[in-house]
Amino acid sequence: MSAAPRRDLWELDARDRADAAEEYRRACAHLFDITLLSPEAAFHNRMEGYNLTGVVLAHCTGVPQRFERKLSHIAADASDTVMAVLELRSSGWRGDYDGRAASDEMGSIRLIDMARPFDMSTGDYETLHLILSRAALEPQATNLDFHGHVVSEDSPSGRLLGSHLRATWAGVSTMSATDLALAGKAVAVLVSAVILAHAAPTGDDVRPVEKMLLTLAQQFVIHNLSDPDLSPEAVRGHLGVSRSLLYKVFEPIGGVSAFIQARRLDMAFDAILGDHGEQHTLAEIGYRMGFRSDAHFSRAFRARFGMTPGRLRRFGERARQEGLSAIERPDDAFAWLRGLL
Repeated sequence: MSAAPRRDLWELDARDRADAAEEYRRACAHLFDITLLSPEAAFHNRMEGYNLTGVVLAHCTGVPQRFERKLSHIAADASDTVMAVLELRSSGWRGDYDGRAASDEMGSIRLIDMARPFDMSTGDYETLHLILSRAALEPQATNLDFHGHVVSEDSPSGRLLGSHLRATWAGVSTMSATDLALAGKAVAVLVSAVILAHAAPTGDDVRPVEKMLLTLAQQFVIHNLSDPDLSPEAVRGHLGVSRSLLYKVFEPIGGVSAFIQARRLDMAFDAILGDHGEQHTLAEIGYRMGFRSDAHFSRAFRARFGMTPGRLRRFGERARQEGLSAIERPDDAFAWLRGLL
């Protein structure tokens, strides 16, 4: 029997917990700033996502809100992803995508380049979100400016993509690993086709040098987290840039050292959850991640995840059996997104 598809369900409702809206904003803060456009007492959000072997497909419902993705979010995002959003039900949305105005009046599918800023507001909505690596697109599509383009399902390419997304969602819960991989490849081809049909050549200023340097630096850090000598100087030496330029590149996300520590804390989180039988003490795990003080490790861990390493360890067995509760750590799907490099 094949393994069940990798599924993440995240539900927050103000009727069940008073801080649901704040938890939602906190969990999404690395992607965009969120402003609710309706009373917090009426807040609710539901996201159900599946990993199609490198492509994330998610069904989302929510209340009216504003999403702002700024340059600081882009600088902090080590992944390089694109998004296609299919509106299943909407009470209206409109936005500015790095200078391009867009609205629901133009069509039901919108294309988003996550390497560029946007500011959009929506009413009550139900959507299918498709997120994939830029590298998964057909090569010809990667050099086109599709950010904020809205595509009607009345167009040939829009009809193909929309129907495929609906059909994939309808059957995703019963797909085998092979089915999921094929579905992910097929949808990447269809997104590429939509981009090729509707987008235009990109400008020279879309991906500035600072963004490229930051992406390279982040990838170097992620691939060398286990190196005890990993430091800002090591990153600078790898890039071959001046110290001042390196600090300028990392300034929007709090600095080089802060980024290294955050990624090491992410690795510590996964190490604690994966430590079946508690073969290593928390101090040993912290030390392996570069923390020479137990107290410093515990404080930094709690600041990042809202719980101590000890609480995560106690929670770990239930998490391994049931899958992490999104209320405790609502980023199973977010972790998939970080993997779309």
